[in-house]
Amino acid sequence: MISGIILAAGESRRMGSPKALLRYQGKTFIERICHNFLAAGVDELIVVLGARAEELQRAIPAHPALRTVVNPNYFQGQLSSLMVGIGGVSAESAAAVVNLVDHPMVETSTIKALLTSFRAEPMPILIAAYHGKRGHPVLFSRHVYGEILAAPLDQGAKVVVRKDPNRVRELEFDDPGILADIDTPEDYRRFVGGKA
Repeated sequence: MISGIILAAGESRRMGSPKALLRYQGKTFIERICHNFLAAGVDELIVVLGARAEELQRAIPAHPALRTVVNPNYFQGQLSSLMVGIGGVSAESAAAVVNLVDHPMVETSTIKALLTSFRAEPMPILIAAYHGKRGHPVLFSRHVYGEILAAPLDQGAKVVVRKDPNRVRELEFDDPGILADIDTPEDYRRFVGGKA
């Protein structure tokens, strides 16, 4: 079983409104990412909510493979939400593909290729890259779940990724969405067009 984890717990302070509810290609960011993950074939999808959880919950599509969990300590940062997501996956989860709600432009084919690559040749960590630059999504195998749960909150998951380069496989895709990090109204105008 391969899980998907979408991190959507942040306060969106720099955006000024919830990033998850911004629109791209006719869907909210959260809707589009959920749809793409489910279309790619993850066996379960965990959406981690925090700030404005009730409001965001209403925007999440109903699907038997999807469930939400709430990070009450979302103000402690992204790693705290990833910890809640890892804690929410099924006991049978062999790996989790993680994506941020502010990376809504990642294509279904990219997520699917990560799943295929892991199934063909499992590695502890797979990272999507575009033009040689690493971005999202990132796949973590169950072998590093414990390390993520024990990582220092101020260092994030990067400490797990950097621990041993030999256990990381970087996969290059023709998908600019891998690097499209939309944090501010300026980012939204640049990547999507129009006003956030």
